[in-house]
Parts: sequence; structure tokens; C-alpha cells
Amino acid sequence: MNACDARLAIESSFKKLIEEKPYSMISVSNICETAHVSRKSFYVHFSNKEDILASIFQKDAIAPIRNINLLFSQPQTYDMYPVIYEKIYEQIYASKRFYKKLVGPMKGKDDTFLRIATQEIYELNIEILASHNYRGDSLKVDYISYFFAASQAMLIQKWISDDMPYTPEQLARLYNEMVNDFWIGTFEPKNLRTPPF
Repeated sequence: MNACDARLAIESSFKKLIEEKPYSMISVSNICETAHVSRKSFYVHFSNKEDILASIFQKDAIAPIRNINLLFSQPQTYDMYPVIYEKIYEQIYASKRFYKKLVGPMKGKDDTFLRIATQEIYELNIEILASHNYRGDSLKVDYISYFFAASQAMLIQKWISDDMPYTPEQLARLYNEMVNDFWIGTFEPKNLRTPPF
């Protein structure tokens, strides 16, 4: 099994195990056994099971933002942002069963998903602000990036925990109503692409 196949097998086995038992009950040994990889192979790719969750979340929620950001070279209007957010929520919605099985048992007991989602979104926000030459001081950039990451992570967690009562489109419009006045006023029109998530 090559390195890419091993990594995918580990992620796939983690998703399979989430279908069977809560996150807190899954061990690295369980993952290795299900993926048919050695512990040594596991640790070549991941430090722990949180790394697996971070990798899956990056693919589902972070990668679409980067891809969308690369597609746009023209300034966007306020109406464009709900479409961008919707694409992101659609990725999570497409894996609804996995996220419900993961987040449901964690609610009120384990903040793993919230921590990982916040960190991944925070890092992306820092990257996007830097790419748009945002002129705030570094402490301000740090706090702005964290605020929007934490708010988005909490919103996603609540959405999943509540059995996704909004469609991805409805949730995107709601988030857009809550936050985009900041992003619309932050960047000069010629530099505006995708706001941080």
C-alpha cells in the first residue's frame, strides 16, 4: 500500500468507525485494525485521531473555500457571498451522516470538533487576510480571524447537532446577514475575492 492509499484507508476507517461508535470510544488501534495498516504507518501520516478529523474537515470545508477563492478575479458583490458559503455547507451536508454521528455524541461533552473546526478556519482566515493585504495590525488580524472562525465553527456545530434544519442555502444566507458587513467594508474593491470563512 503506497502512502496516499494508506492515508485514505486511515481516513476511511475512521469514518466507518464513527458509524459504529462515538468518537471518544475509537482508538488508534481500532483505526489501524480497520484500515489494515500498522501503527507505524498510522503515525507516518497522523499524530492522533484529531489529525484525522482535521484532515477530513479540511477536505470538506476548507478546500472548497480555497478553490472558490482561486476562481474569482473580479470584485464580488454582497449577493455573491451566500453562494460561496452555500458551496461550503453543501460539502458538509453531503457528508451529513458522518458529521451527525461525529458531533451528536460530543454535544456538551467533548469540544474536539469545535476546536478543530475553529483552528482550521482560523488558519484559513489568516491566510486570506494576508493574501488581500489587509492593513490591520497583527493583533487585530489575529482577533478578527479567530472571531470569524469561532463563530462559523459554532454555527456549523449547532447546525449539525440540530439535524441540519436549514438547507445549505438558508444557512449561508443567515450567516451572510450576520457577518458580511465587515467583509464588504474591509477590502478595497479591486482586491476583494472571498471573505474569510
